[in-house]
Amino acid sequence: MCWQGSSTWSTLSSAAVDKFGASMRVAVIGGGITGLAAAFELCERADVTVYEPDRLGGKIRTSLFAGVPVDEGPDAFLTRSEAAVGLAESLGLTSQLVAPQAGATLVYVDRHLHRLPSGLVLGVPTDLRALATSRLLGPLGAARAAWDLVAPSRPLGDDASVDDVVAGRFGTKVAKRLVEPLLGSIHAASTADLSAAATAPNLLEAARSSRSLLIGLRKQLPPPGAPRPPIFLSPRGGMSVLVERLVERLDAAGVRFVTRAAASVSAAREPAGALRIDDDVYDAAVLAVGSTDAAAILGELAPSGLGSLRTTDVAVATVSVDRADLHVARDVNGVLVAPSAAMLMTACSFGSNKWPHWTSNTDRMVLRISTGRHGDSRPSLHSDTDLVDILLGELATVMGTNLSAGDWRVSRWPGAFPLYRVGHLSWVRDVRRELAKATLRVALAGSSYDGAGVPACIASGRSAARQVSATVSATSTNS
Repeated sequence: MCWQGSSTWSTLSSAAVDKFGASMRVAVIGGGITGLAAAFELCERADVTVYEPDRLGGKIRTSLFAGVPVDEGPDAFLTRSEAAVGLAESLGLTSQLVAPQAGATLVYVDRHLHRLPSGLVLGVPTDLRALATSRLLGPLGAARAAWDLVAPSRPLGDDASVDDVVAGRFGTKVAKRLVEPLLGSIHAASTADLSAAATAPNLLEAARSSRSLLIGLRKQLPPPGAPRPPIFLSPRGGMSVLVERLVERLDAAGVRFVTRAAASVSAAREPAGALRIDDDVYDAAVLAVGSTDAAAILGELAPSGLGSLRTTDVAVATVSVDRADLHVARDVNGVLVAPSAAMLMTACSFGSNKWPHWTSNTDRMVLRISTGRHGDSRPSLHSDTDLVDILLGELATVMGTNLSAGDWRVSRWPGAFPLYRVGHLSWVRDVRRELAKATLRVALAGSSYDGAGVPACIASGRSAARQVSATVSATSTNS
């Protein structure tokens, strides 16, 4: 079986199987987690070929650091979506999943460190008492945040920037000192540029459903005393365990892997509705690559504007330091840096607090320092050595200590983060609608369209696989 566990895969209709023989042929272009999830969705009833010129797994990469497997890209997945949890269950990895061991986060604002108060949803407060006692906003900022409870409602359209949604209710200090460091670092962009519908739909829903954003968010929270599962999970051996087990399952199912890029997709002369991908003919294809690459592959068949999505380069410096030099409580998982600090560092994860198995030496700490914001080209101007020196120096300033690196490495991720501007979801609908009019059995999938993060990419890949299955089924039924 391919997709099992808590969520079943979509099978092809008998009409599609009869028309195309034992199974239809599907090409999956892109071997990141999106493409692998699409192949997994299809592998039970389709002859699947995955095109990937580079390593499988995309931005999921775990490698040895100081003798221990440490992630270079995402180090966990969110559990609020079923997609990644369901995949891990289908792959028999449930017993290997672990949750972060530290839950507190610091934020660096106006040259001071603060603990983030409890009761935040993407940085937006739901507990005004905790917000006030944190002293992060000051008396006037806390009073302005409380105004949300009595302020008149503000009409919101289909979309708005995160800043418009948050600052309009709580004031600019909440937007810039809480939401910007958190949500802005997640997407490597200013929240003034980020679509609420694409990056924080629960905030937009709460703002629309209630006169008070705080009250609207409280309604989304589980009742007091209800058990709360971990927010994040990860395989103990790193996120690549998920990819490795998935590839093993696909190999066993007969999925073919081609270690070259697919240069072009076009309509084949026969059979009707088929696609030509380079020198091969397929019944359908999933393009699990970035929108710019998808536009290049489709060429003249590409929807207008497909290649217009802007992206951001990011990098992660992994370093080890003496634990005695970094004066941080063991319950703290990291520090966020407000953009107003004008640092290259956007965040630092205290990896050995968050994942104790990341170090075999209790006297050392493994840190992951992130850099890269949309519109900031400074990280690309520095060599790896200089970048580590700068980032470690900034962290030392933030933490008020002196730090020197033992082992270190830099992982650069060019174009890793799509910029979800206001109206992004409308752009996605328009692109997909135009592609459908071309009557190509092609589906677009990945973070360019359906959201960032591992669960969103898995769900996008599965959805695209179901789409091409349904398209082929409908075509065969009508033939």
